[in-house]
Amino acid sequence: MVPQTPSIVVPAAELQRVELSEAFERHRGDVYRWAMRYGAGDRAWAEDLTHDVFLKLHGHLSSLEARADLAGWLYTVTARLAMTRRRNERGWSARLAAYFKPQREAALDEQVAARQATRSAMAQLAALPDRERVVLCMELLDGKKQRDIASALGLSEGHVSKLLKRARERIRIAGWKLDEGAE
Repeated sequence: MVPQTPSIVVPAAELQRVELSEAFERHRGDVYRWAMRYGAGDRAWAEDLTHDVFLKLHGHLSSLEARADLAGWLYTVTARLAMTRRRNERGWSARLAAYFKPQREAALDEQVAARQATRSAMAQLAALPDRERVVLCMELLDGKKQRDIASALGLSEGHVSKLLKRARERIRIAGWKLDEGAE
């Protein structure tokens, strides 16, 4: 009689911990970068949002079916949590100020003009309703298509189109032109 090798049973909780750890290491940079965009460069805000996204993943990991598209799931959760958080926060323009940096050293009068233009642009962005601001950032900064934005936020493509059109129109009426080809 051949002695049987005992099987090693790994508890499901341990497997889930390892899987979560691997997902965190693989995707934390992307989630943090997305959070920085939605948080207008506020590192503490982005770190908190990144933490919340991975807490949400921890709660849903056992029920996720499409592990191959984990990055897409994380993007969607990041955008939705950011939109919810933005809806509940004030002082958005102060956080956005940290996002704008001069590209080169300029003469003092150019710096003053650039700062005034930046403040004006920030005020215009801050004046946008939260949903319009988030979908506009997703389109312009993340390069997402309307169908991807709709899917990520759980909205219809028509609603996303309407939000983008309204945001662009508000910006145009305020005297700004969106350079949609810029990155």
